[in-house]
Amino acid sequence: MSVFSLVLKNIAQRKFSVFLTSLSVALGVALIAATLDIKRQVEEKFSQTSVGYELIVGAKGSPLQLVLNAVYHIGNPTGNLPYGVYEMYRKNPLVSYAIPMGLGDNYKGYRIVGATTELFTKFNYAKDKRYELDEGRLFRDDELYAAVIGNDVAEKTGLKLGDKFVATHGLQEASGDVGKRHEGDQFTVVGILKKTGAPSDKAIYASLPTVWAIHDEEREGDYEETRRQAVERAYGKPENDAIQLSVKERDHERHAHQHSHDAPSAESDERAEHHHDEPKAAPTQGDVTVILLKAKAPIFALQLYDKINREPYAQAAFAVNEIKNLFDIVGNVDWAFLLITALVVVVALIGVMVALYNSLAERRREIAILRSLGAHRSKIFGIIALEAALTSLFGALLGLVLSKALALALKGFVLEKTGVEISVSLVTLVGGAPVEIVLPIAVTLVGALAGAIPAVEAYRTDVARNLSPMS
Repeated sequence: MSVFSLVLKNIAQRKFSVFLTSLSVALGVALIAATLDIKRQVEEKFSQTSVGYELIVGAKGSPLQLVLNAVYHIGNPTGNLPYGVYEMYRKNPLVSYAIPMGLGDNYKGYRIVGATTELFTKFNYAKDKRYELDEGRLFRDDELYAAVIGNDVAEKTGLKLGDKFVATHGLQEASGDVGKRHEGDQFTVVGILKKTGAPSDKAIYASLPTVWAIHDEEREGDYEETRRQAVERAYGKPENDAIQLSVKERDHERHAHQHSHDAPSAESDERAEHHHDEPKAAPTQGDVTVILLKAKAPIFALQLYDKINREPYAQAAFAVNEIKNLFDIVGNVDWAFLLITALVVVVALIGVMVALYNSLAERRREIAILRSLGAHRSKIFGIIALEAALTSLFGALLGLVLSKALALALKGFVLEKTGVEISVSLVTLVGGAPVEIVLPIAVTLVGALAGAIPAVEAYRTDVARNLSPMS
């Protein structure tokens, strides 16, 4: 009988003990493999999301906060910029295109993003990939309350084409007295995007005038005038003073409304009722939260970056650089977690050693018989070491299966928290090496090393004493 066959027979005789020992190894291996796989996919998805532009422009604050909020819908905005800032950079000769976005509301926790249709016609959310409609149509740039929803939003909320919904003020779902619902402004679903595996799957898109119209009554003229003056000091006077014009128009409407309220009449009531039935006119300007800039050449992106960051009210950020900085910050935490999971595997392998060592008390007579039949001590050593290696290998292979199951189970959680959809692949490359090959080999070798102590003990078995008749 060969050494390998003998080892398999020994394992079969102690199958329950071997299974429990292998399972402890499998749990540690599953944690390592799943962590490496999910970390790799999240980093790749975060890094490739910014291929459609070079710069993100927003109000002064944390550039990382700006990127996370604008691209991945995580956290709060750094603030708003006047529309004139967007116009200025849209017309800049160094800019290929500029896409403004307005944030501030949500529906059941899914953020409503005001944008232009250029987001769908020019913007690449991944390399050579643009947003596509699964159903319906896009909204028009001047169309109010028409919504195009992400695929995940449609699945989780049950919204369909033609359905209406009411937004909640702020970026969090309304709870009790928290979050004001815009009851008078109902959205209508006109389109559903195809699944992208990107943050867009959990976003709701509408025209910028829609975002402005919802919050139009909340703005104050003095506040707009202050902002207009600040922008003029920073950027110069815009070509058309539409901000001031919109302020005057709102003041006029507010005074007219106040006058009619002070002197009510049947005629004024009729006019008010007629006015209520009329569709709301789309605002032409308002604040924007972020601007996605695509430069005509990479060198122009650097020039724009320097120019914008010298301004007192706006900042520009390279999304790729900020995400790299983020992963540099959390990289030490990742390695600490991997070290802990590696220690779990080491403890499990020590368990393999202890299990084999304890089994020697029952197997000394068997080993003595093998020695008496001519088995060399090196062969006895090899049997025990191989048994430890195979037990570790079984655990590693089981751990890889469990890691895929763990990644599948965490798929929805990662998507909900980051907007990134992870896939379950057969092979995970980390540093160019396949984890599914390297990890089992490493665990098997360490397992064989862990079996060296019980193997040495078996190697030193006293043949004469263990062959004597047992009482």
